[in-house]
Amino acid sequence: MSSERVIRSEDGETLAREYGVPFLETSAKTGMNVELAFLAIAKELKYRAGHQADEPSFQIRDYVESQKKRSSCCSFM
Repeated sequence: MSSERVIRSEDGETLAREYGVPFLETSAKTGMNVELAFLAIAKELKYRAGHQADEPSFQIRDYVESQKKRSSCCSFM
């Protein structure tokens, strides 16, 4: 499936590093990591909207990594 890529992984990783965000490879064709990407973004936005000064900060990188390690019936990893 690498031959069908629109963007090389290396380019995506480089751009993510430049912006200081986690890199998460997704596939619209197979659905791989699409739900995870949306959930991570939604959690980050919710955290930003209701953040309290004494509340522990939400770490999107930690969330993505923890979810990628979880096994599920429909995971493509």
